[in-house]
Amino acid sequence: MKAKLVLPLLAVLSLPAWGQQVEMKAVKEKIPTYQIGSPEVDPIFFTGRVYQGAEGYIYPYPLYDVLTENVVDQEYNVLRLGNEYVNISVLPEIGGRIFSATDKTNDYHFFYTQTGVKPALIGMLGAWLSGGVEWNIPDHHRATTYLPTNWKMQENTDGSKTIWVGETELRHRLKWSVGVSVYPNRSWVEAKIMVTNPTQMIQSMLYWANVSVHCDEHYQVIFPPDVQFGADHHKVYFTKWPMGEAVLGSGEQVDLSRWGNYKGDSRSIFAWGSEMEFLAGYDYAKDAGTVHVANRHVVPGKKFFLWGNNPNGHMWNKILSDKDGHYLELMVGAYSDNQPDYSWINPGETREFSQIWYPIKGIKGCKNATMDAAVNFEPGDAGKYRVGFCATTLYKQARVVVKHQDQVCLEKTIDIDPDHYFLDEVAVPAGAKASDLYTALYDAEGNLLVDYRPIELDADKPLPKVIDGTKPVDEYKTNEELYLAGLRVDQFNNARLDYMDFYNEALRRDSMDARVNIEVGKHYLRQARWAEAEKHLLRAQTRLSHDYTRVKDAEALYYLGYLYQLTGDKHQAENNYWAATWTPDYKHPAFYGLAILALQQQDYPKALDMITQSLYVGQRDIQAQNLKAFILRKLGRTEEAKAVLAYVCSIDPLDYGSLIEESFLTKGDASALASRLNGQTEGLVAIQEMLEVVNNYLLVGATDEAGKLLAKAIELGEPFASSPMVHYYRAFVALQTGDQSAVTSALAQADACSPLHNYPLRLEEVNLFEALLQAHPDNALLHYAYGNLLYYIGQKDKGLAEWQRSTELKPDFAISWRNVGFAYGQLGEWEKSMAAYDRAIEINPNDALLFTESDKIYESANAALDARLKRLERHLKTVMKHDDAVMRLLSLYNVMGKYDKAIQIMDKRHFHLWEGGGQIHDIYVDSHLLKGLSLLAKKSYQKAIGEFDLANQYPANLEVAPSHRGGYEVKAYYLTGVAYEGLNEKAKAQEFFEKAASAKYPGGLSDLAYYRVKALEKLGKTEEAKSALQAMEKYLEQTRQRTLDSYAKFGEATQNIRQSQIDYYAGLIQLLKQDKQAAQASFAKALEAYPGNIWAKQMKTR
Repeated sequence: MKAKLVLPLLAVLSLPAWGQQVEMKAVKEKIPTYQIGSPEVDPIFFTGRVYQGAEGYIYPYPLYDVLTENVVDQEYNVLRLGNEYVNISVLPEIGGRIFSATDKTNDYHFFYTQTGVKPALIGMLGAWLSGGVEWNIPDHHRATTYLPTNWKMQENTDGSKTIWVGETELRHRLKWSVGVSVYPNRSWVEAKIMVTNPTQMIQSMLYWANVSVHCDEHYQVIFPPDVQFGADHHKVYFTKWPMGEAVLGSGEQVDLSRWGNYKGDSRSIFAWGSEMEFLAGYDYAKDAGTVHVANRHVVPGKKFFLWGNNPNGHMWNKILSDKDGHYLELMVGAYSDNQPDYSWINPGETREFSQIWYPIKGIKGCKNATMDAAVNFEPGDAGKYRVGFCATTLYKQARVVVKHQDQVCLEKTIDIDPDHYFLDEVAVPAGAKASDLYTALYDAEGNLLVDYRPIELDADKPLPKVIDGTKPVDEYKTNEELYLAGLRVDQFNNARLDYMDFYNEALRRDSMDARVNIEVGKHYLRQARWAEAEKHLLRAQTRLSHDYTRVKDAEALYYLGYLYQLTGDKHQAENNYWAATWTPDYKHPAFYGLAILALQQQDYPKALDMITQSLYVGQRDIQAQNLKAFILRKLGRTEEAKAVLAYVCSIDPLDYGSLIEESFLTKGDASALASRLNGQTEGLVAIQEMLEVVNNYLLVGATDEAGKLLAKAIELGEPFASSPMVHYYRAFVALQTGDQSAVTSALAQADACSPLHNYPLRLEEVNLFEALLQAHPDNALLHYAYGNLLYYIGQKDKGLAEWQRSTELKPDFAISWRNVGFAYGQLGEWEKSMAAYDRAIEINPNDALLFTESDKIYESANAALDARLKRLERHLKTVMKHDDAVMRLLSLYNVMGKYDKAIQIMDKRHFHLWEGGGQIHDIYVDSHLLKGLSLLAKKSYQKAIGEFDLANQYPANLEVAPSHRGGYEVKAYYLTGVAYEGLNEKAKAQEFFEKAASAKYPGGLSDLAYYRVKALEKLGKTEEAKSALQAMEKYLEQTRQRTLDSYAKFGEATQNIRQSQIDYYAGLIQLLKQDKQAAQASFAKALEAYPGNIWAKQMKTR
């Protein structure tokens, strides 16, 4: 008999009346906080950045990447929940994360609890906080993880209490809410998650709860005992579990479940193929741990991440916390068992699921867990088995059973609750087979609470197959493979590959391929390229309906309906939507679209019919339910409308649309908007959430409601009144009603606002800007904002044209000039880019990003080094505001031989490291190695040795640490040996050449392999040197054949830099082969590909 997992639902579970009640309160508390700088003023558009293995978009958010050393006691609104067993706190101002969780029976923090707030550059937008529980929706370390969320407290009829947190995510426009609940007399912390796609386009999403726990050498990650293998990110590597290599490639087998064994580097491992429903961790020093339980069919993801028990891990521990110690992450994912592993969420789809965490203690581990109890059952001493149970509530007269086959080895009646666990040892028959043993805990009525039978795994079972990976386009033989490859790239938001490359090749082979044409049509729909979208969707429909066939797949019809809806062709929209309702897959969104069309014609009875049919299929679609409430209000059916809105609130208590619609229903105005200003989302996010509701009203022709909501927003003041987009929407509403004076007034108010962070993002806003610009074509800031929208959605050529027009109309607006410079830089038009950046700097010399970006352009254009340096030094105060700009300056100092200036800055400045970064350490090493080389040239050998020694250091202020893979030691040791040769100290020279030859170094296209060969030659180890050179040649050939790493976790898509490194590496091989002429040609090619390749330049000038 197996325990059945039934997750609790709010207001449903009936609990005993004994014990204390749940306490819930919001309190103001001061927490020591490292302040962050102001957000970046310039919009940051996507340029191929890889973040957590997927696309690292910033826009339509600003970048928050300036950290400070300034610590203040900052007041936070702390939301607290607790009962007699557990206390938790939630910080809505920092992403809605659970900030702390404590087992009151032993004062054990079963989630990692910070005593301060110390952000690091780990989040998608920069600032990120470790600890507690972070909600990652719809991306890992989501964009707003360090920003305020909406929140609400709720008391439930079963005595439980809930803190709701959530938001509308701006890039995909998905809406999510998480309800964190504590129940009377239970040690549970439940999270009820709701994610909905309110848009009419399919989206892809990811969900992982990032759960942190305190750890040290005594901590163990507990995957379910049926787990035999672990997977890496992307499933590009599998390991046996629990014994495997903590340091990949080391050959050393250790217990991978133990934090203390990760002495090399950080690591993520995903549990593979478990059919059990829990994940746990246990601290054996504290004899306590944490358990997670969820329906494995919906929440299959089980993963841990740790920085590890190594220099890099200790460094990150200091970066992220002053005194709270190490942590690891026990992550759990829904609709996913890996990262990045996105799944599709359809138009109007709502996903709901629950998770439970609770503390355990005293039972020395965990082998299985349900929502009722956890069990540990394992061999002990002298042929006995240890058996332990923890319960999540009081069970009187519970029964513990241990059996060997049909023989009862132990049977006890006990009282058990979260404060009183059960632990005993039981004798089992000698030689008993583990899988013949069984233990269970039953309540007084005989209901199974939890059980466990030891699992025997097949030791000879082979590792799972790693993924094949996405191949180059021309290697796919069939259109189906091209279609599926492109679909996967799109679904997983791959930053290094373009799904259109696969689709275009498929269409070259078969221009009428229906599957591919649908995807290409959707691509152009997202970009508001209406004609191209229509062409491809019609092609798909033509192929699918050949010979008048009634199609099985109505996707093309649905998206044609949506296209015509957006472009105002109501007749064709209706035709295609109706045709799409004939098949079940698109019945819900198609009827929703038909309801919109009916409302645009103010045909409320028809609209009610259409939305009712939509809800037959998609009952939990809150957007559709809100639309039904709106229709009912228009029909005067007030009580029915109230019931619908109450239903929406039961699904999502944080829903914005129902709040405003209820305000119109009960008060005739939008006064409820005021409640959204009390500790909810702030700034840009708050503005955009309000505009989502406005946009929904405009979609159905409800200009009166849209206008009233906008007016109320402006009346309330910040943040709405200072947002140009709010005024643009108001102007658009006035345009619909023919009030030209109101249009002019609203645009004047928009012009009076700061244009900073004015980031339109909606497809529907294309029509808004087109209409406003047709009426007011000379409004510079309208052109600027429209350019932002167009560039963001993919119409980059038109976006650039809008920015250029903005600069013509408003020549003193620096951001438009910067955007023009940025866009031309992306096109490789260096002269135009430089001219635009120079103009932006002339207008606003205080913007550090302008110097970071423009110096890259000047470098690409091969501009004179002294001119570049003068540009930066002339504005040194601004450059010093930002690490990235400073690193540009330092690199210039190095290439121009001004090493002391670079070193002086690096000795004094604290640089903040992005996760996956480390460029500043490369610059530091370059400074000391290049300075050492210059001293070698002057025969100042002893001073050179000092510089080479410094190159091997890892200064704490640079946020760097030694790696088990090695660093630049090979290079530094070799050059030190050369210096000792200059001093005629042959023994010391030999010593350092030996060190260089034997030192570890990371692989890749670096010159470290070259210096190892040189060291071997110095030692007279000719055969080893020859073999190492052959390995370099083989690696070069393999690298040339490989495309850019499409499964990278971090970084920019810098193909030119990669090519430069390939040419540099080839030149080094040619030098080793004594072909100096070919080497010089390769170094020249390396510099042509990337003029900033400082070591190619060094070799070329030797």
